[in-house]
Amino acid sequence: MPTEKRTLSDANLFDILGPMQINFASSSIKGVPLLSYRDATLNLNFEDDDITRVPTPGGGSLVTVTLERAEDAFVRTLTVVLPLVRLPMGETAEFSTFVVETFDRSQAFVGTPGPAGALQSYLVHQVRATAQVVNF
Repeated sequence: MPTEKRTLSDANLFDILGPMQINFASSSIKGVPLLSYRDATLNLNFEDDDITRVPTPGGGSLVTVTLERAEDAFVRTLTVVLPLVRLPMGETAEFSTFVVETFDRSQAFVGTPGPAGALQSYLVHQVRATAQVVNF
């Protein structure tokens, strides 16, 4: 019996569950990336230039958004580590990854000579995720 040859594509829609819910689409009907974030206190939506994507050497990417910005105090960002996922249209792949929250106080206004000590701190969350290929 001949085997059916299936076309594989890079996943473009990711759903992440952990202590927060994240949905990331690398493209959309609007033609731009979209990311939604929800936790116990925040419900945020990002698109296009609000989302920074940096490719990793293995083909995955780091997807970063700014969750909070307190002028002259701190910036809280969220980075999702997404592997390269290839699969046929209509199928879903499950995987585990991690999300990093960064609290950056390097721009804090504290007078001369500026803030001292470790200026960034990190909180890492192990999460479960699904990926799929969709047509937008």
